[in-house]
Parts: sequence; structure tokens; C-alpha cells
Amino acid sequence: MELKDFVRETLTQIAQGIQESLEPVREAGGYSNPAIRTQPKTTDSSHFASMGAGRNVFLVDFDVAVSVSEEAGSNAEAKLKVASFLSLGAGGDSSKQSSATNRISFKVPLALPVDPITEEELKTREAEAAKKSRERLQRVGRRTSSWT
Repeated sequence: MELKDFVRETLTQIAQGIQESLEPVREAGGYSNPAIRTQPKTTDSSHFASMGAGRNVFLVDFDVAVSVSEEAGSNAEAKLKVASFLSLGAGGDSSKQSSATNRISFKVPLALPVDPITEEELKTREAEAAKKSRERLQRVGRRTSSWT
């Protein structure tokens, strides 16, 4: 499997797994990836940032063994592939192949789907808090204007 396909499939399956777990987890009395506002903690290296509506961004760590194969022959190409321990294949192409296996590590920020119920609850709480703040500012503004 090529590295790009591995990364795409991994991130897609993580997001799909969260999405598919929302309702069954809620039915069991919990919330899968609830919408919350939080600041990144210096001790939690997986939490990267927060987006709007309580959607948190996590870092997905990849530590992958890859093999680089270079072929010289009738179908010459070089590709970066996730290393596998078993490789089967048959074909009629003639080629001379050299390969090397290396390990690479990288992180990809990923905002996961959030539970829609907690997302709406968060929006409601934030709207109410914003309304109270505006009302307090208006009261303070009226008091200061009456002093002049």
C-alpha cells in the first residue's frame, strides 16, 4: 500500500469510526467526542487546538516503516510504500529492483466529528453567556453615562 493511501485510509477510518459510534454510545448513556471548549494542555500532546462549535483538533501520530523501491525495466517507477512483511505478486514485467526500508514519523492535525446534541448544547450555553455579557455591558454603560 502506498503511504498516501495508508494515511488517507487511516484518517478516514478514524473519522468514520467516531461518526458511527455517536448514536450507539449516546444510547448507552455516554457521548463520543462531545463538543467542548478547552485549551490545549501542555501535558497532553495529542490535543492540538480548538475550532468553533467545540470541535477539538487532535494530532494523529504516524510512525511508519516505509520502503522505497526503484525499478529499472519496462515499467520503471519509484514509489514510497508502507513496508509489509509479506509481499506476493506475479507479473510479466522484467525489471531490476533495489529497495530500502526506512522509518518515518509525522503528525497530522485532525478535527473529529462531534456529537450533534452536545454541539447544540454548547452553542446554546455560549449564546446565553454572550447575551448575559452584553446585558452587563449595557448596564455598566448606563451607569457611567449617568455620572457625566
